[in-house]
Amino acid sequence: MPVIEDAAFIAEAETAMAAGQLYRLVDPCAAPERQLSAETLGKAGVIKNPLLAQTPAQCLYLWPLARKITPALDLEDELAEEKAKRPESLLEPAPFCGWIFTQQARSTVATYISRQLAQTTAENRRALLRFYDPRVMSQLPRILQPSQLSALLGPIDRWVYLDRHGRLRCIEPHDDRRHLGSLKLTTDQWQAIQRIGQINRCLELCRSLPEPDRPAGVNAMRIDALIVAAQVHGLHERTAVTAFVLHGLTIHETFYQHPIMQRLLRSRGEDRPGYIELTNRLSERDWETITNDEGDIVT
Repeated sequence: MPVIEDAAFIAEAETAMAAGQLYRLVDPCAAPERQLSAETLGKAGVIKNPLLAQTPAQCLYLWPLARKITPALDLEDELAEEKAKRPESLLEPAPFCGWIFTQQARSTVATYISRQLAQTTAENRRALLRFYDPRVMSQLPRILQPSQLSALLGPIDRWVYLDRHGRLRCIEPHDDRRHLGSLKLTTDQWQAIQRIGQINRCLELCRSLPEPDRPAGVNAMRIDALIVAAQVHGLHERTAVTAFVLHGLTIHETFYQHPIMQRLLRSRGEDRPGYIELTNRLSERDWETITNDEGDIVT
């Protein structure tokens, strides 16, 4: 997803606002100060959650950015304000979900988003897909097929949100054809979506480390591959998986294939020490060997 310069976004948003095609998407559930009053709810596109019981004030909503509703609105000020309000941590909820560009009526878009919140898993169970959350949306383009992303967003032409660095990112989901309707996600895709929370926890941990200890080149794809490797080796507890990922990022991504690590991973079991305790027992020489013998791995 490309980064957009602030000036370019403001210019495009001004044009969309003049045409009545720009909305602010907000999740007020964990931010009471962003809830709308009963009077103003009538001006918004309220998005009902089909799987959660919420009052109208707690629902997601599309707020039209139009001069007749907010005549004093300055998009430059709005952008600066949303950047200032952006949560410091990926572990905190993100009440501001982004700006929506669409040529469709807000009621149409609100109804479509509401329907897409409830998806059916490969096991034929209903599940909530929180794609409106920027922490989730930022991961979906690498998980979904282009036609699936198009169908997920349907009447939405562009979705602009603030990423974890406070930069503007733009999703334009439709190429030469707009897809509509429900998704048919595979088991692998659902599993990838379920790993998003763990990915964000690992990203946040890396960000919180002192600069000299912070691994370089950290991104969601690298972390996801390490989470999968941890799970393949029987690690499922959150702290153990996080420790495994951090080892992979700071040592090298195939560290777990080294004979020393393979013996350690095989020694785990019920009523035996866990991953963190076992790796804490490794000597400095062991870690040096694992680090330096990147080519000496089990295939």
